Amino acid sequence: MSTTTAKAAKLMTLLVEAETEAATARKAETRATKAVERAAQRVHKARAAAADASKAFNAAERAAKHHVTPAVKAAARKSVRCTDKLNQAKEILREAKAEATIARRAARKAARRLDRLSLRAAVAASRTVEQISQRLGETALTPVTDEDRTLPVEELPAVEEIELHAARYAAADSKAKTAAREADAEKKWLRALPVGTYGRIVITRTPGGSILDGTQVALDYAARGLTAPRKARKSTFKADTTALVADLAGLAEVVETADDLGLLLAA
Repeated sequence: MSTTTAKAAKLMTLLVEAETEAATARKAETRATKAVERAAQRVHKARAAAADASKAFNAAERAAKHHVTPAVKAAARKSVRCTDKLNQAKEILREAKAEATIARRAARKAARRLDRLSLRAAVAASRTVEQISQRLGETALTPVTDEDRTLPVEELPAVEEIELHAARYAAADSKAKTAAREADAEKKWLRALPVGTYGRIVITRTPGGSILDGTQVALDYAARGLTAPRKARKSTFKADTTALVADLAGLAEVVETADDLGLLLAA
């Protein structure tokens, strides 16, 4: 394993750990935030209860004309209890806010660490892929050529010349396809032979090299919710010579050379 690959692998491991830590920190921040919300609601209820108890105590004092009666004592005890609950709720809210602040800082710190590791891992991975591409020979591949260069209207040749080239192309293409089919059939017959020497014929089999598995690459990208990178292909060229070949079919005996074909097309 090269140094670059080892570094990329190490960063990937750290990245996985950072993702786990960031997710845990986000969950802790969410829990702390909800705890603050619940504590704030309890403070709100306790403050309302304390206010009501204080009003009830004042009303009891006025009714008793500032004499200490059992009703006044009961109202006073209730007011004290509600005030104590309010103070306790405020203390719980203060602690919850402190914990939420710590959780929020931890989540931000984990997020920053994740971002840094993501960038470093991406750079290391790109360098590793570049080295792998070089080993696979992808850097020596011929890039896709641009679209065909077409002639401007003023440079178009005569129709007879176009038909002549198209007829030559159709004849050569037909011969090439026939020869290719015949060669494939003979090759298929020969591939059935085991490795060995047969007179002057030597049959060997060399292990093939590896190629990039496009299907697996697409699946890996899909598993991560990404779209596999693609590049445009060159447009398909086709010259339809069906009508021309049909017209020349009856003249096959007369046409022997390309010059004869040209004379017939010009006639």
